[in-house]
Amino acid sequence: MYNYPGNIHIHSRYSDGSGDFNQITREAASAGLSYVVITDHETLEGLTEEAVINGVVLIVGTEINRKHSHYVALNLREMVDSDEVNPQNVIDRVKNAGGIGFLAHPFEKGHPYIEQGKAYPWICWPVFNFDGLELWNYTSHWRGRDPSPFKTLYWFFFNRKAAMDAPPPEALKLWDCYNIRGCRLTAIGSSDAHATMYILGLFKVPVFSYRFIFKTINTYIVLQEKLSKEFASAKKQIINALYAGNCFLSFDGLYPGGNFYFYASRGNSLNYLMGETVPAGQDLTLHVKAPGKKPLIRMVRNGKLSLEKQAAGLTYKPSTPGVYRVEVYYRSFPGRYRPWIYSNPIYVSAS
Repeated sequence: MYNYPGNIHIHSRYSDGSGDFNQITREAASAGLSYVVITDHETLEGLTEEAVINGVVLIVGTEINRKHSHYVALNLREMVDSDEVNPQNVIDRVKNAGGIGFLAHPFEKGHPYIEQGKAYPWICWPVFNFDGLELWNYTSHWRGRDPSPFKTLYWFFFNRKAAMDAPPPEALKLWDCYNIRGCRLTAIGSSDAHATMYILGLFKVPVFSYRFIFKTINTYIVLQEKLSKEFASAKKQIINALYAGNCFLSFDGLYPGGNFYFYASRGNSLNYLMGETVPAGQDLTLHVKAPGKKPLIRMVRNGKLSLEKQAAGLTYKPSTPGVYRVEVYYRSFPGRYRPWIYSNPIYVSAS
């Protein structure tokens, strides 16, 4: 198995970001990323520029809708119309066009000192036939933090990690509920990178520069073979992995998650990746390997904790069918663990 880190939900000069594709991929390469996904607002203008640039696979998607119910869509050849009154239409249009889509920051909250409290959550429920959701979005997360301007400034200038306490609990619950009911959603981590430039006197200061934000919340795709060096093949591998849930998200601002593994095995057969289905049986084992020193590993079945262990890894024999996923908590100092890595599920079916 091979893990490849990438950053999803990036804005460039084609909408309201500050960088061009060369700058974005250069910064991504310096952060050790293998791929980036550009999602400028309601445009595919950069689609013809997709390529391996600076050693990084650059994929162009789009973010549809403006006021609320934002939808990140990939694998489109032409734009589809937005619809904020009924965003289900957007989901269906993307699906019919052969694309895949993710609910963007579905439970975003506003902050009175950031854009005058603006927020862009999903407000029309229920929706169906989407492929996944942003479980943890770095920039969006800041909008819902403590309203104190002093704490906000302290976090921003001195301790940005402190603001990232956990994914929204509503997003976790929504994800589990859909998966338990057989809808199979992929959870991704994203940045919503803009690298917005603010003028302070004679200086231009970026808020969450590309270089900084590419080392925060990333999505690692997991492949059985190496990522191709040829663009078209690499893009297909990445899109397929995101669609199938062969991926996990990591808050790399705490510690890089590249050496995390969660897979299933049956006897001497091939391993099953996250996102795949494996029949239950006595010879079935779930395997977890986590990086870092003394992480806390949680095995979650159907949204409920099944096992918790402080260890570099564990093996687990699932006794019943269900949707099994893993959470890993980083040991920031003795006695304190912080949310860090979230796997996509392995689906254990009745034998």
